[in-house]
Amino acid sequence: MGNETKRKILEAAKKAFSKYGYDGVSMEEIAHEAGVKKALIYYYFPSKDKLFEEVWREAIEELENHLFAVAEETNSYFAKIKKFLRSYVDFVLNKTVLNEIIEKEKVTIRFEREGKWSSLREKYENFIKRVEELIEEGKKQNYVYKDLDSRAAAELIVNSMGDVPRDKKLLQNIQEMILRGLLKMKTEEGR
Repeated sequence: MGNETKRKILEAAKKAFSKYGYDGVSMEEIAHEAGVKKALIYYYFPSKDKLFEEVWREAIEELENHLFAVAEETNSYFAKIKKFLRSYVDFVLNKTVLNEIIEKEKVTIRFEREGKWSSLREKYENFIKRVEELIEEGKKQNYVYKDLDSRAAAELIVNSMGDVPRDKKLLQNIQEMILRGLLKMKTEEGR
């Protein structure tokens, strides 16, 4: 029952943080959402900060797994970057709670709470670095323009894909624009 209860608390916290953000949620509200007493939350998580840290780590890990597992299944860079972007569209559309947690708190974690959230910032920066490495791979294979700033491109991809309304057509159009701007060759649609 211990792991099941902890999981129930984490899922309730994800819902609450995705709706209201870190600052807009109390432990009491999370307890109510989870159907447990507040004291039980403190048994598993000594503070709201620790609970949020676990929620954030899970959200970023799931995002990374969702994007990179599919992309790494192929050797063709063109197929890899397309799968990566399609997976991002899928994540935004189908993993809305996790995406909203990331989008609501990423600015705060990256820039405002440096001491408090340094381990979370590092986790997010590692995710950005993996996207940057994917772009560098394209440069090495001569698919991506050599003079393209890989860090700026990684930031653009992450910020343009994650922080838009959940509109499939809009996300697909953003995906297409990223491909056109990133790659030296025409996309499959021939544009």
